[in-house]
Amino acid sequence: CIPWGFEQNNITYNKGMFDKVGVGVPGNMDEMVATAAKLTKDVGGGVYGIGVRGSRSWATIHPGFLSAYANFDQKDLNVSADGKLSAAMNTAESKAFHKQWVQMIQESGPKDWSTYTWYQVGTDLGAGASAMIFDADILGYFMNGGDNKMAGKLAFSAFKANPAAKAPTPNIWIWSLSMSNFSKDKDATWYFMQWASGPEHALFGATKMDFVNPVRQSVWNDEMFREKLNKSYPGYVEMFDVSAPGASIKFTPQPLFFDLTTEWAATLQKMVAKEVPVDEGIDMLATS
Repeated sequence: CIPWGFEQNNITYNKGMFDKVGVGVPGNMDEMVATAAKLTKDVGGGVYGIGVRGSRSWATIHPGFLSAYANFDQKDLNVSADGKLSAAMNTAESKAFHKQWVQMIQESGPKDWSTYTWYQVGTDLGAGASAMIFDADILGYFMNGGDNKMAGKLAFSAFKANPAAKAPTPNIWIWSLSMSNFSKDKDATWYFMQWASGPEHALFGATKMDFVNPVRQSVWNDEMFREKLNKSYPGYVEMFDVSAPGASIKFTPQPLFFDLTTEWAATLQKMVAKEVPVDEGIDMLATS
C-alpha cells in the first residue's frame, strides 16, 4: 500500500465577503464562532457564515470537527495498558468544545445542516452561499476553480482552534494505491503503482494538472508548484507549511470506528436541534 494523495482540514474563505464586513480570518475557536456570526448577520443575500458537515455519518466527525477537537488535546477513546478501550469524550474540556461547535452551527451554519456532506459544504462555498468552510483543503481548492461562481475569489488559511496550542492539528485523510493479492499480473500492477506514485508523475500532476495534495515533500519543495498555488490559491502554500507538521490520523484505530463516529454525529444532530443539552448528550454518548 503506497500513499498517493491526502487532504488536511483547514479554512477556505471568501475574501470578498470577509472584506465587505471587515473581519479577519479566525485564529481560534472563539474567533471562529464570532466571525461566522458576524458574516451571517452582515454579508446579506442569505449568505451564512460557515459550512461544516452534519449528516448522520462518520464523515461528519473526521474533518473540521475532529481537527479542532484534537487541538484541545481531546481524544475519542482511551486505551488501557491491556488494550481495552473506554470513552474519552466526556471530559470538561470536550464538553466546552462541543458547546462552542453546536453554538456555531445554530447561529451561523446552513439551515439544513443535518443533511450536509462533502458535496453540500463545497457546493455552497463555490456558489457564494457560504462565507467560509472548515473542511478539506482540497475541497476549497476545487471550489476555487472550474465553473464555480466563486472561482478565483477564495483564499486559504491554517486553523488553530485552541489559543493555547502551538500549532494546528488537522486530521488527515490519505488516499493510497494497493495491489490485490488476487491480481493475475502483479508485475504490471507493481510497475503501474511505481509510476503513479513516483516523483516525476507527481510533479507533472501538481504543476500541469490539478493533483492535490501530493504526498511527496519534493513536490511541495518545487518552486513551480508553489508559485502556481501562490498565484491562484492565496494562502494555500503557507497553510500547508504551517499545518502539515501537526497533521495525523486523530482517530483511535478500532473495529467499531464507523459505529462510534456515526453515533457521535447523531448526538451532534440532537444537540444542534436542542433535543438534548450538550452535557447530557456527551454523557449519553460516552455511556453508550
